Amino acid sequence: MHTAVSFSSIEARPEKIHHRHLEQLALVYIRQSSMQQVHRNQESTKIQYGLVGLAQQLGWASDRIDVIDDDLGVSGASAIGREGFQRLLAEVALDHVGLIVGVEMSRLARSNKDWHQLLELCARFGTLIADLDGLYDPSHYNDRLLLGLKGTMSEAELHILRQRLLQGKLHKARRGELGVPVPTGYLRQASGEVVLDPDEEVQLAVRTVFEEFEHLGTIHGVLRVLVARGVQIGVRRRTRPDLGRLEWRRVHRGMIVNILRNPVYAGVYAYGRRQVDPRRQQPGRPGTGRTPLLLAADQWQVCLRDRVPAYISWEQYERNQMRLKINRDRHPAGGVHRDGAALLGGLLVCGRCGYRMSVQYGKSPNGRRYGRYVCAHTAAVRGEAVCSSLSTAPLDALIAQLALKGIEPAALEVSMRVSEQIERERQKSEALWQKRLQRARYEAERAERQYHAVEPENRLVVRTLERSWEEKLEAERGLQEEHRRQREQQPRHLTEKERHTIRSLATNLPALWAAPTTTPADRKQVLRLLIDRVAATVDKSSEWVDVVVQWSGGHETRTQIRRPVGKLVGLARHEELLAELRRLRAEGYSAHQSAEVLNNNGWVTPTQKNTFNDRLVRAMLGRHGSVPKGPKRPPSDDANEWWLADLAAELEMPVVTLYGWMRRGWLKTRLLNGQHAVTAGPAQLTRLRRLRAQHPPPVRQARKPRHLHRTHQRTT
Repeated sequence: MHTAVSFSSIEARPEKIHHRHLEQLALVYIRQSSMQQVHRNQESTKIQYGLVGLAQQLGWASDRIDVIDDDLGVSGASAIGREGFQRLLAEVALDHVGLIVGVEMSRLARSNKDWHQLLELCARFGTLIADLDGLYDPSHYNDRLLLGLKGTMSEAELHILRQRLLQGKLHKARRGELGVPVPTGYLRQASGEVVLDPDEEVQLAVRTVFEEFEHLGTIHGVLRVLVARGVQIGVRRRTRPDLGRLEWRRVHRGMIVNILRNPVYAGVYAYGRRQVDPRRQQPGRPGTGRTPLLLAADQWQVCLRDRVPAYISWEQYERNQMRLKINRDRHPAGGVHRDGAALLGGLLVCGRCGYRMSVQYGKSPNGRRYGRYVCAHTAAVRGEAVCSSLSTAPLDALIAQLALKGIEPAALEVSMRVSEQIERERQKSEALWQKRLQRARYEAERAERQYHAVEPENRLVVRTLERSWEEKLEAERGLQEEHRRQREQQPRHLTEKERHTIRSLATNLPALWAAPTTTPADRKQVLRLLIDRVAATVDKSSEWVDVVVQWSGGHETRTQIRRPVGKLVGLARHEELLAELRRLRAEGYSAHQSAEVLNNNGWVTPTQKNTFNDRLVRAMLGRHGSVPKGPKRPPSDDANEWWLADLAAELEMPVVTLYGWMRRGWLKTRLLNGQHAVTAGPAQLTRLRRLRAQHPPPVRQARKPRHLHRTHQRTT
């Protein structure tokens, strides 16, 4: 039974009410903004239910009055999610409603868009609106104006209330007193003070994340290390009934990102780190709409340093944020190294246009993989031709040579630091394992104490506690076995043999660089520590590439390299090379001899992969125009060495006879480029002439012509 409400300000039967209004429904709309108001402000709820008496006072029968209370506990900032308001609009649009009753206009809508939509429908179908102040007909101009003003004031009131609450929240945050959830590794006490988590294993896990990121520089690298070590992150529950209970969870990428990006770990109280996008806001939820991208520290609404205990310094936090920013694909800096054999991906820029050169991989017809650095910005943006490109192999070899030469003086010191770092990594890993073993032992001992504390007669409880004790013991035993296997794979201390191996490798850096155990990722990481930027200017009319290396210390190195080209005309001195080939051919050099002369004189092929050979020389002469071949040159500079055909001409005898002597052993020759060469001085020539006279070639009878032979056969 609801409290009766007096409505003396409204006449019993105003002139605006007609008979057709009384035949239709009278809807009493009831709404409270939140469930907290519903439970605490019950007097307001009683007044709204008492509006049924107002409808009866205006002439509506009890069976023609309907109460809509579906929106109790729902905000009126938007019509979305308000089933009662949607039902009210539908009934008005179906011309079923003669009167809408509400305690005030703000109960119907806090948004001008929704309010004026309701007024438009009421004016179209002649529906009246009543509140504690009076009765209105939206089809009349004066009433419509008054109702519009009330809707505007209702929306402004909501804005003022929200701004008042937000400003109070902001002022409290600027004092560092606004309570925000603390991340893992911290604990908020009952007094509101934020302290480090008392559990040492939780602290050690958080510190390990920052130390590994400082060393590796990538989130995925940190994730791989933590998973390999079996590190778990301790998280305190934030909901009841297990509020504050510690849970150990497997590490994942999002967890590492949140730890690295949260400024609380640098001792900073921060508020307003994300920008609010109105397009992402959900109606009725003012806390939504924050963009994933974090703002810069100077754009935060509140940034108070040294407010909580810190795991890292503010300078290290800024370095971590810059590293995360650089690791993104399209950042102007080098970024994190990617998969692939190319060493300069992200570091190399085009010297012609200044844009970063990308890496493209492919396969040759024989199935061999190759890589190329390509400046494709103009091709992608303007549809023009590729600016420049070059093979990865010669440039990577040059940069590796310069880098190894630069770090050679500090090789021994680096080796000692590496050995110390390996020792520290193993000690940290052992410390984490010891913490996990201690926790497992504590859980087993706790289960044992619970088992012994219960009365033996209570068998129902004893069996449960016994089973729990066995599970804890089994978990401890499994953890010990896993720790034992880990220690066998990775000894605690470096042996003297391992230290000697590290020192010996430091004295031979090229061998270490080219070792199969050194991965491309290792080489790229070393280069990113030494080099800030490499600029390559490709000369399209030649094979030369100008290279400028900017080292991390500010030093700059300028040099040139040859790049492989696809055609002979791509060489800067191709005209001189062709002229040399034509000269050798005119002097009687064979293709093989010409190739040897070119190789000995320092000429390079267009691809620079192989030396000149007879096949390549013939192809070049055939493609770019040959010249008449001169007299055949002797096999060597020795005047007593002859080709077999030249010797036969000197002795005035057939070459085939010399071949016969060669088979009988009368003449000794040597094969030179597939042809027989003979060494014959004056004495040897005399002997061969005497042998020629002693063994003249047999005289063969002349064969008759075929047509005479056929004529003889016919005559016969």
